[in-house]
Amino acid sequence: MKNTPNRYLIIALLIGVVFHGFGIFFTLEGTYDALIHLFFADHYASHWFEPWNYSWYTGFTVMGYPPLVHQAIAILSLIGGLKFGMFTVAIIGVILFITGVYRFALLITASAHAAGYAAILAVFSSSFVETLHIFGQLPSIIGVSILMHALPEIYLWLTSGKKKYFLTSLSLLAVTVCSHHVTPIFGMVFFIFPLIGMAVMDEARTRVNTMKEITFPVFLKAFFRLLKRMIAFGFSALFLIIVCILPYWINTKNNPITQVPIPHGSRDNFLEITSSGLVFFLIPWGILLLLMPYFFYRYYSKRYLFFGLSLTMLTILGTGGTTPIPKIILGDNAFNILTLDRFTLWGSIMVLPLFGEFAYRFAEGDYKTFLSTKLGGLYHRILAGILAGLFLGTTVFTMTLNNFRPSQPDPINMLPIVNFLNQDQHYKWRFLPLGFGDQIAWLSAQTDAMTVDGNYHSARRLPELTSRAIERLENSKFRGVEGIGSLQQFLTVPEKYNLKYVFSNDKFYDPILYFAGWQRLGLLENGIMVWEKLGVPPMPEIIPKDDIPVFLILMWGIIPLLTVLIAFVINIQSIWIRALRSKKPTLPSYMRWRLDFSAAAKTSNKRKRLLFLIAHGYGVIVLFCFAFGIYTFYLKNADQIAPQNVLEAYFDAIDFKELERAYSYFDPKSDKSLDQFMLEFAVTDGLLNSYAKLDAIEIDITQKTDSSALATAYAKWITPLERIPTQEDFELVKRGPKWYVKPKNPDLDLPPDQLITSNATDFYNHGRRRITSEQTYHEDILKQPVLEVLSARLLKVNGDYIIVGEIQNIDNVPADVSVKGTLYDAQDLALATFNAKYEMKHKLMPKEITSFKVEFEGTAWVKPDEHAPLTFDPEQFTPIELEGKPVTFDLHVSANVANTDLYKSVVVNDIRIEDEMLQATLFNPGTQQATIPQVLLSYYDAAHQLLWVDHHFLKEGVRQQRKQEVHLKLQPKATELISARMQAIFVNGLSNEEIARKVIPNRKSTQQYATHIALKNGGYLKVELNNYLGNPR
Repeated sequence: MKNTPNRYLIIALLIGVVFHGFGIFFTLEGTYDALIHLFFADHYASHWFEPWNYSWYTGFTVMGYPPLVHQAIAILSLIGGLKFGMFTVAIIGVILFITGVYRFALLITASAHAAGYAAILAVFSSSFVETLHIFGQLPSIIGVSILMHALPEIYLWLTSGKKKYFLTSLSLLAVTVCSHHVTPIFGMVFFIFPLIGMAVMDEARTRVNTMKEITFPVFLKAFFRLLKRMIAFGFSALFLIIVCILPYWINTKNNPITQVPIPHGSRDNFLEITSSGLVFFLIPWGILLLLMPYFFYRYYSKRYLFFGLSLTMLTILGTGGTTPIPKIILGDNAFNILTLDRFTLWGSIMVLPLFGEFAYRFAEGDYKTFLSTKLGGLYHRILAGILAGLFLGTTVFTMTLNNFRPSQPDPINMLPIVNFLNQDQHYKWRFLPLGFGDQIAWLSAQTDAMTVDGNYHSARRLPELTSRAIERLENSKFRGVEGIGSLQQFLTVPEKYNLKYVFSNDKFYDPILYFAGWQRLGLLENGIMVWEKLGVPPMPEIIPKDDIPVFLILMWGIIPLLTVLIAFVINIQSIWIRALRSKKPTLPSYMRWRLDFSAAAKTSNKRKRLLFLIAHGYGVIVLFCFAFGIYTFYLKNADQIAPQNVLEAYFDAIDFKELERAYSYFDPKSDKSLDQFMLEFAVTDGLLNSYAKLDAIEIDITQKTDSSALATAYAKWITPLERIPTQEDFELVKRGPKWYVKPKNPDLDLPPDQLITSNATDFYNHGRRRITSEQTYHEDILKQPVLEVLSARLLKVNGDYIIVGEIQNIDNVPADVSVKGTLYDAQDLALATFNAKYEMKHKLMPKEITSFKVEFEGTAWVKPDEHAPLTFDPEQFTPIELEGKPVTFDLHVSANVANTDLYKSVVVNDIRIEDEMLQATLFNPGTQQATIPQVLLSYYDAAHQLLWVDHHFLKEGVRQQRKQEVHLKLQPKATELISARMQAIFVNGLSNEEIARKVIPNRKSTQQYATHIALKNGGYLKVELNNYLGNPR
């Protein structure tokens, strides 16, 4: 036989390099994982033998992920930069995958034509396209590709016993181990074990005349004949898996994954969450689902029996939480840690050889002859066109999926952020990006500044993160109570992790930042809002890290690339030896099992007819299920087919701010124009309109006729600050076949003046007046404003301990205030420390007073018997568990000069208290719109001693020269006084008693009581206002 290159393989390589090489420049940076691998590569490019990285999570070890792919990118980055290295490795992965599929298909089918078809089909495989262009899982691609290259060598070692195949197989397996830790482990189970079974079956076949004559005793004898080779390979493979990434296994043992599992779409019930089923099941399998009868028919033949069992297991495991079987097989721990889409990927790769075989038989083999003879050539061409169209259509849809449903925010220009961090020694504090998506990794790769967040959740060590099912803080709003809860703890006590700067790419988080005491610095050139927390100390000069033995560091830096060099030398040497031999090359032993599927082959038409009927029947069932699913989806999602549908569509449009679509649901015979509707929406601001996301909605049709209906919509809105339930009545009308919503009349309240003027005192801080790289000069540092703590009390409320009190800014400049409280037991041992969060005004004008409350919050859901709620609750509070009984406390109040967010114009009038309800009117006489007004309610006893502080966020903003009615339910708490001693209270490090004695020695406390409102129970109430401006001018 003439040894000529397979033209199909060459065509596949050319198409693959061009198609994917061109596509990755538009898709790879927007994938889920590619930039994470880029970040790791940057680490190795800068510190090859340093196992510790300080950039994320206050430090973590990079030994938690096999380094070969990252190190390859790092080496290539020396030529053209990190992205050049990433794109080059991706193209290498494409080449390895195509050639790996070719060799795997040649091993399975023993047909060069079928293997060539498989290589071409692998280029457009939807599972491969998704893995590369949607997920960006470069190590997985490299690992499984090298594994497919190793499979023929393993087979040849088992069947021939030649040592060269033993060395080549182990050398390739070592590269696989260093590329991806999961692939060789599960590859042993799902690829190598079935391969061993096939090798034993082929060995048994050599002892009998036909495959039918292979019985269990014959198979068992063949098994024992190959047992020594299997044992040699098995122990050698186990040795490589352990030694090649020994530092990884030691790190896994020393730092086991004990965090709360992070939900993943591959574990969902695909019948309930259809979007997960689409991404993690339908897309990876694609057109292969239509050919499943053929794959199972071929793989359950005697020779491939073990591959059939493996394919069955992979198919079942890939169904995620649709059935309980995957969880039973894997166990709870593995099920919650592993992403199950990898099983679907491996299953789709396993059938590629048979897909190529089918394509060959259908395009130019016996299936073409059979169909053309029985049903005519036209039917064959139509069927071929349908299959090819579905195959290529699935590929195109997969590659462009991010255009239909983006998985990442728009690309962010990182240069302004990098410049900001590098200037004025901002890198001495940690930062936190919000709304960046996976681009957080690209930012960290460009700066040495550190963040408390990160993008490799297995490396997380902070309890605020590991105790919650949140992958990153930057997308915490998508994880509901767990995400917002984690974020609030970091923002409330930022000094714990030296967190000073927040880069916000999502205005959703702005209210949390403001009411937690952060201030805006302004927009960068790329539109990112920078927030700063004053008074946070810089990071220490020496940051702790884990001590790792030197031999593990050397192994981590040397072995991975050494395995590539060894594999290259061994395998290239064998290729050159075969090429330089003058004698005719011998074919591999697996080529003897080739079946003749050519057009002239004489095969059983009866079997083909049966398979033809089964395949067509299965195809009809699949198409019927697909059509039924589309019809059901239409009935549930058709916008105007019923009153309930049109209201749900209207709320959905409002939720996503798709105003033209929302307007299209209005009654066309109403007199409201699109311009009028959009104008009404534009001038409406507030927590509900600007920062809320629809969580759930129930539609109650109270009355319905053939042409009209009345309905009540009960909606639950989620905001960064609280949960807002709403109830609205709607009138609906039917025009032709469609239902419409009748629009409501707008608020006709008009301000008295068209143009208003205002006098104000503005503040500006120069910061550094002298342009120099030296430390800030003493004369440029502003004196901290002087505050006085007027009262402070330690109280017990429902078993929990809180500190309440009042603070006054007694200076002549505005102050940004932070309050930190600590509880002590009788032996003066500190029990808990926390900061005041929402229940105070963090910005105080001169002589302004604010009440405050410090609640000692713990980390939720740490214990095994604690479970997170199923729905988001922004008001969720987890009290800290104290090791002793608090008897006293201290307060540390710090103040810095504030010059932003000082809008105090909104006033409260007409306060009335009836039946435990506070009714008042807010009026905004100023020139700014108060986006989120906050009402602070302070409850006092008959002696004007503070008992409780509560806060309420109003769902609507207060526009200029407009008023808003407020109705709040009074909810005082029964409290028990623990301590009212004020000896351990410090302001800017100075004793509060000394400040009170020196600054205002003759304070008249009765003047403070003028703002107290008498209650029927003999106590008093004080009402304070705090305002967040969403868009200050």
